[in-house]
Amino acid sequence: MPRKEDDEDVRPSRRSGAKSSKEQGWGAVVKRQTEIAEAKDEAENAVRDFWLAADESAIVQFMQDEPYCYDAHTVKDKRGKWTTVPCQLATKKHCVLCTEGSKQTWKAAFIVLDYRGTWDSEKKKFKHDKPVIKIWKVGATIANQLKQQMDKRKKDLSELMFEVTRSGEGKSATYNFEPAFDKDDEKMLPMKWKEKFVSAEDLCQPLTEEEIDNLGLVVS
Repeated sequence: MPRKEDDEDVRPSRRSGAKSSKEQGWGAVVKRQTEIAEAKDEAENAVRDFWLAADESAIVQFMQDEPYCYDAHTVKDKRGKWTTVPCQLATKKHCVLCTEGSKQTWKAAFIVLDYRGTWDSEKKKFKHDKPVIKIWKVGATIANQLKQQMDKRKKDLSELMFEVTRSGEGKSATYNFEPAFDKDDEKMLPMKWKEKFVSAEDLCQPLTEEEIDNLGLVVS
């Protein structure tokens, strides 16, 4: 079954783990109200993962010329959804997921603009309005495809516009990259993006043990 937009990994660059409060009375109510509002703002401003369902296409603009490469673990969270978690060995001498038997996987991360726009959760489809900043975490195969596209066209990645198409499911899925064209059949050029965005490196930093526990990860 293809993943839904609502199933995307939504994770800010660093998250604070849940903390128990010893406050009581109305002070506790006010504090909890503030926490809920902050959590809502954090979720709205979080960078979602870029994904494609089988046989789906999207126009993509890369916001950086080189990927941020790192080791990670692909595990299921408490909702049963697959998620990519950076390995803690990047910054520490001990990794909880390595200890639990999860194998490392190599990832290359890119910040991209998804031209499908924002997601309409009620209609379950993209609005095709303003492009949305996302992070795309890929393996070696797709990373090499992108490098080949750069070498072929003799341009930096941020100078290219792609229509990306996914074929197949799971590990058998393949991705095809073609130049992107607009509705008038004109080759698209990268748009100038004035808004600030978080780097792929910041978004892919290892979590704390408390944050990993809060995700309820399952190592199969």
